[in-house]
Amino acid sequence: MSLWAYLKDRFFYFLLQGVCMVAAGFFLYLTGYPTAYISLILMIWLMILAVYSIACWLGRRAYFKAAEQILDELDQRYLLGELLPKSVRLEDRLYQAMIRKSNKSVIERIHQIETEKTDYKEYIESWVHEIKAPITGIALLCENRRKQGSQDIKDVQLENQRIENYVDMVLYYARSEEVYKDYMIQETSLEDVVYEVLAKNKQLLMEHGCHDSYGNA
Repeated sequence: MSLWAYLKDRFFYFLLQGVCMVAAGFFLYLTGYPTAYISLILMIWLMILAVYSIACWLGRRAYFKAAEQILDELDQRYLLGELLPKSVRLEDRLYQAMIRKSNKSVIERIHQIETEKTDYKEYIESWVHEIKAPITGIALLCENRRKQGSQDIKDVQLENQRIENYVDMVLYYARSEEVYKDYMIQETSLEDVVYEVLAKNKQLLMEHGCHDSYGNA
């Protein structure tokens, strides 16, 4: 807050003070006070007004600097109303009370959104686990039919694999903010991982004419 901005904001206050000074000087002149005394009174009045105004400006500037510093250091800025510096001014206390009420509404809304989001994610995860059961069942049935010599089951296996991949995509998206649920850091064999992926996507690879280095799909 600059001094010039503060003075502009208090323009009507200073205008009133100027009018009062002129009126007081004119009244004293009419009542017979010497001009020197009138000038002295007005000078003292003006000095007191200047000192008071500068003191008020310094106090307001310090208050808002402290508030701005608190705001800059906050990660959750909607909590500003709870951390504003204390003030003896009624106006500041009223503003703080209104900000607290507004922030309380924001916090409640944020909690509501977080709860709804958590419920949605839990529903998606539950749905994914439920849908994986019939997908696994279809895969087992297809594998049994294939071992029995059925040749028309490959299309079903392929579509079933695609469905499973899409379901996994939904699960990963639902957990995108909590990736630790899908990752476990440990020593593992890269060869085992590669063959696991190849086995899982065997039908898709065969459809696109891909084969491993051993000639097995």
